[in-house]
Amino acid sequence: MKWNPRKNSRKPEEEVEDKRRSEEINEIIERMPMTFGRWVAVAFFIFTALLLLFGWIIKYPDTVTGQIKINSSHAPVKLVANTSGNIHEILFAPQQEVSQGEYIAVVDNPAVTTDVQAVIGLIGAFDPNEKRVSESRVVFPERVSLGDLNLKYYSFLTSLKNKTDHEKDNIYEKQRKSLLDDIGWKQSILSESQKLLSIAEEKLEISRKWFDKYASLSKDEIVTYEYEVDRSKSDLLSARQEEQNLKKELASIRMQIMENENRLNQLQIEQRERERQLQLDLLTTYHDLNDNLKAWEQKYVFKAPFSGKVEYLKFLTENQFVQAGEEIFGVVPKESNIFGQMLLPSVGAGKVKVGSRVTVKLDNYPYMEYGSIEGKVASISLLTQPQNTGQSSIDTYLLLVELPDQLKTNYGEILDFQHEIGGYADIIVKERRLIQRLFDNLKYRTKDK
Repeated sequence: MKWNPRKNSRKPEEEVEDKRRSEEINEIIERMPMTFGRWVAVAFFIFTALLLLFGWIIKYPDTVTGQIKINSSHAPVKLVANTSGNIHEILFAPQQEVSQGEYIAVVDNPAVTTDVQAVIGLIGAFDPNEKRVSESRVVFPERVSLGDLNLKYYSFLTSLKNKTDHEKDNIYEKQRKSLLDDIGWKQSILSESQKLLSIAEEKLEISRKWFDKYASLSKDEIVTYEYEVDRSKSDLLSARQEEQNLKKELASIRMQIMENENRLNQLQIEQRERERQLQLDLLTTYHDLNDNLKAWEQKYVFKAPFSGKVEYLKFLTENQFVQAGEEIFGVVPKESNIFGQMLLPSVGAGKVKVGSRVTVKLDNYPYMEYGSIEGKVASISLLTQPQNTGQSSIDTYLLLVELPDQLKTNYGEILDFQHEIGGYADIIVKERRLIQRLFDNLKYRTKDK
């Protein structure tokens, strides 16, 4: 066995020194103060408790974000020129309030605008289905200047006058009354003639009796036999002739009465046909005129479809030429029910429910300065709609967002309403605690493994 000069090369003094140091360290460890240890444990416990407490108290909401536009129940409308020409009547200044149906401007045409408006008002108040149009309080003027509508107007006026004259003259009623009077008079004559016929029949019976009596006697029994027989026979023939004449007269009177009754029925049919034809002419000309008046308005008039404010879509002056198809005016409705229309991406849309809280941030009003608008989901479409994003297409749901405070922000600011103003909306789908999120991560990792 060879001797290794390095083994046990340490000096005895060094070994003694190391032993002495180990004893000192053990003594220090054994003498560590207990107060410090307790403070460390308490601090760790407090930190852990605070961490759990704040993890439970602090809530961080899950949100789904989408684009939104603010609108009202009535969208603004742009009025387009339907014909080329000069505007010779501009009745409203920019941003001036206009009522529904009022004329904003009129393109030059042959008609006098005031005359057309007057006729439109009268046509609207007139009811062609009235039982008696002659009693209507609507009076149409006989002299108007309606340009291309003159023929339509005067055709209607002629039909109206014909029906009015028919109702006032009452020709058929007069003829009916005359026939009824004649029938009544003839029935009276008929009654008297029947009485005379009864008398004539009695007279005939008496004459026949005397003739039969004289005819049954012998020529030797009476001197004036032939005379008496001839006289009784003459009386019998006269009575018979009188009876026949009365019967002919009765038959003639009955025939006249029957003819008058037939004439009454025919007169009733003629009256009904005449009134039907007059009513048909009136309705035809009325609706023809009404349709042409609407066509005239559509062609030449810029008319307010609802109440609101007028906006000029270009600089305008009196007698300025406009081209057909050109947008000239806009009508902005008065603010009514303001709501949001939101496009929600289908990713994560299942979390959104009706009634979910919505925070709206508008592009025109930076939310750091003006604040955000609070709302809630009012409805969710059942089907998705593809939306192009430039590079790809994503499926989105259409959401209607109700704004209970309208355009009042959480800073107390009331924003000016502008149609189709855009922005972004955060839908708060669920308030979740921080500690729940921690356990969700642990749950996900556990399940994933």
